[in-house]
Amino acid sequence: MRVQGRVAVVTGAGSGIGRATAVELARRGAHVAVTDVDAERLVGTRAAIEGLGRRATAHAFDVADRAAWESFRDDVIAAHGEVHLLMNNAGVALTGPFVACTAEELSWQLDVNLRGVLYGCHVMLPHLLERDEAHLVNVSSLFGLISVPDSAAYCMSKHAVKALSHSLMMELPSHVGVTSVHPGAVATRITTDGRFRAGGGVSKRGSQALIAGGVSPEVAARKVVDAVEAGREHLVIGRDARLLSALGWLMPQRHRVLVRRWREKRRARYAQSTR
Repeated sequence: MRVQGRVAVVTGAGSGIGRATAVELARRGAHVAVTDVDAERLVGTRAAIEGLGRRATAHAFDVADRAAWESFRDDVIAAHGEVHLLMNNAGVALTGPFVACTAEELSWQLDVNLRGVLYGCHVMLPHLLERDEAHLVNVSSLFGLISVPDSAAYCMSKHAVKALSHSLMMELPSHVGVTSVHPGAVATRITTDGRFRAGGGVSKRGSQALIAGGVSPEVAARKVVDAVEAGREHLVIGRDARLLSALGWLMPQRHRVLVRRWREKRRARYAQSTR
């Protein structure tokens, strides 16, 4: 699907991959409705889109609220007339040992990462189905392809997003494309804005450093829009994601042993440094 002249919706567009993709879509000729839970973060995104001569609207709401999705859909259609592309990008990170995380934190993780995507698809797809051509982009993760310790609920949510996307690929008619996106490390705010519980194999500072060393959101955005225009169903972003997902597929048991050993070494090193 060529995005020029189309209307796109991008969630989590206040920063990171969401913001970069919204701007890239506008650069290629799309009009964009952007969402984020933080209204202030949308100001710069909207200005960047309008600076490219495209129509933009900004909508602040919680993607885990289904009623808010319905109001958002009505507002976007009233403002833009129609929607051709939905990118479910909004997501949060919860890092730490599973038993150290509270029930409230686990629910928060699943509400945003899983129910946010589920509700977005369920509310917006009836409208997309009525268009002559449409596309759905669900952002999963490298951790939707493999699982790692200290991110159990995150991995759970991202595997579920991948499963939803794969089911829709087979269920939806051919004029509605679906792309499942699996980024590795991308230099976004996800760990900075996320929640952290100590006791695992990585510190919050270490996690932030790992993310900061990833590919830029702009590089990721170009790959996402390229995938939409090429009709690709599966997109893995980053050399780390390609390598680790391949290892996890080729050597699933060995991969788990290596990750477990790495985690224990990191935990021992952290414990020694805090004595």
